[in-house]
Amino acid sequence: MEGMKAPVIEVRELQARPGGRKAAGTVSFTVAEGEVYAILGRYGAGKTTLLEILAGLRRPAGGTVRVAGADPYARAGSARTGAVWRDGGLFPGLTVAEIVGTWRRWTLDPLGRDEALRLVGLADAADEPFERLTAGRRRLLDLALALVGRSDVLLLDEPTAGLDEASAREVRAVLRLLAGQGVGVVLATRDPHEACRADRVGVLDEGALVTGRDSARLRAA
Repeated sequence: MEGMKAPVIEVRELQARPGGRKAAGTVSFTVAEGEVYAILGRYGAGKTTLLEILAGLRRPAGGTVRVAGADPYARAGSARTGAVWRDGGLFPGLTVAEIVGTWRRWTLDPLGRDEALRLVGLADAADEPFERLTAGRRRLLDLALALVGRSDVLLLDEPTAGLDEASAREVRAVLRLLAGQGVGVVLATRDPHEACRADRVGVLDEGALVTGRDSARLRAA
């Protein structure tokens, strides 16, 4: 159909089994180019496990996962995927510019340092020591590092957890900017209000996607 965007993530009948337990059901969903998809679930529901599978860090117990058309576990590095984990990175003794510069040296065909910082709104913070960054700016730095590999897909675990509302708005604005440039975004959260800001929401329980709907319907429920 005209206007339909290609999926960058396709998950079919996935069995994740968080913590080694057998899930009661499976997970199936797709994420299109430029879409923000939220995975909503309580603590222990399997959100982080699902993100690790999408990142190619964990083998699923069953089903299929395709990121940019490839199995992320069998063909690690075949898709340009960036991840931001809840705890983020710790880089004592380094400036923002030094951190991004080091990350670039570990990356094939990296994005320019200044471009990565500009995309997340940290262009004015290149010389700032890591220790002086607020929690919100540290999260934006995590995002910059995830973008250094020219990511087509971003995976984020509780990206606004622990942030004040102003900082959370900054993070959301960056994610919307990136989605507008065609990046597919998957974020995991325990906060229904945060999930409702996404384009679509999948509700996860014990490793199974029990429902999935667009965020407007979830807000109205």
